Amino acid sequence: MNLELDDDLRLLADSVSGWLAQHLPFDRRRALRGGMAQRAFWDEFQGALAVAGAGLPESLGGFGGGAPAHMVVMEAAGAALAPLPYIDSAVLVGTLLTELGGHDALGQAIAKGEALAVLAWEEAQSRGEPLSLRTTAEQGASGGWTLTGTKRAVRWAAEADTVLVTAQTTQGPAIFRLTGPLALTTYRLIDDHPAADLVLDGQPGELLAVGDAVAAALVLAVDAATAALCAEAVGLMRTLLADTIDYTRQRKQFGQTLSSFQVLQHRMVDMRMQIEQAAAAALLAALKPRDPAVISAAKTTIGDAVRFVGQQAVQLHGAMGMTEELRVGHYFRRTTAIENQFGDADRHLARYVALKVA
Repeated sequence: MNLELDDDLRLLADSVSGWLAQHLPFDRRRALRGGMAQRAFWDEFQGALAVAGAGLPESLGGFGGGAPAHMVVMEAAGAALAPLPYIDSAVLVGTLLTELGGHDALGQAIAKGEALAVLAWEEAQSRGEPLSLRTTAEQGASGGWTLTGTKRAVRWAAEADTVLVTAQTTQGPAIFRLTGPLALTTYRLIDDHPAADLVLDGQPGELLAVGDAVAAALVLAVDAATAALCAEAVGLMRTLLADTIDYTRQRKQFGQTLSSFQVLQHRMVDMRMQIEQAAAAALLAALKPRDPAVISAAKTTIGDAVRFVGQQAVQLHGAMGMTEELRVGHYFRRTTAIENQFGDADRHLARYVALKVA
């Protein structure tokens, strides 16, 4: 198996990382805390590079790069701590629409960067399980649908052009496009990303798909997003390690740089080992996006790695590690969010065991 990036993927990786290095210095990233400011940054980023369609099929107007393209985009985004809705829109919704088929207009708008679409699927009891649904949808006598329930922590919901939602019907799980005003409670997550709780109390919606095909497509889409998240985590951890090495080379204790102490050298070697294991797991997830056991193994590996690397980076920076002035604390908050996004390590370990035993 060839594990080297081809020329197109290398060019994509260089373009994204180069643009972010030039246009997203840390001071600007620290200032990007409002949802609309972050949406404006996404529009600027997409306008410059047109990467929303990098992994989407050519039938939707994308470039057909698949999961490997998602991987290189998100690893570069993670290294720069870029607040992008790429996973939420291009990966999660893009994969879902591709699998369901028949929704080319919305898929093409996402691929071209003309629409930001998000999927409200998580509920209080979900814990990363996309088919754990208490939200319901009923069809009225006139043929229209209304939805009842609550979706939690829907990233980019207030900033999106289109909000899709999962719900249970008498015919099985279904996907709806919400119409009319939305009842959103907006807030900022620990990693500064915008999110909202969505209350559906007789909310009208347009049915896009229903039945067993929805269940299969939803699981696959969440797995694709999880794989892309793993790649982002690798980029984050590489920056955390680089910053930690630089800091320990400059900071002195007892007249010597911290990097000269063997016990701290061992810690940084352990960080490196965790990162390389995580990188291998993320790469395998990108190469086998339809293998749920591989995805859960990657998320389990990543969950353990980001916790270890993030904590070690903060500890080796001392009290400076959690200040606003150094980016290590900002990266640490994002790694903390990644631990639980799309299900934590315990959930994915249990899923991996269940799949292997079955």
